[in-house]
Amino acid sequence: MDKVDLDRQIKDAVGAHGCWKLQLKEAVATGKLPWSAEQISQDDQCTFGKWLVKLRQDPEIGDSPYFRAVAQAHSRFHQAAGHIATCVEKNRRDAAAELLSSGDFQKIADRLGKAIIDWRKSLH
Repeated sequence: MDKVDLDRQIKDAVGAHGCWKLQLKEAVATGKLPWSAEQISQDDQCTFGKWLVKLRQDPEIGDSPYFRAVAQAHSRFHQAAGHIATCVEKNRRDAAAELLSSGDFQKIADRLGKAIIDWRKSLH
């Protein structure tokens, strides 16, 4: 895969993941999850995660430190999101809202964003 195509695919996948984050926020507000907390905690169920699994099979990409940083940050993001979703499932929406807005969750989300930006920069 050439760098231009990879860059475009990264951008598209990030957009899909951004939509997913909005759905999590809506779930906290409404108490209705689009998926189970177990599914949300898995990093290979969203469009971005499925795409990362496919990319991992290409040694040139999968062995990249940038790819590994993104994959690790993405996994941590889903662990944190799964914890929030578990609170929603247990009707502890106040706790879920607090976790969603807490510094820890935002730091995890920011690390994922930074890892993606660094990966895209490495392609140029």
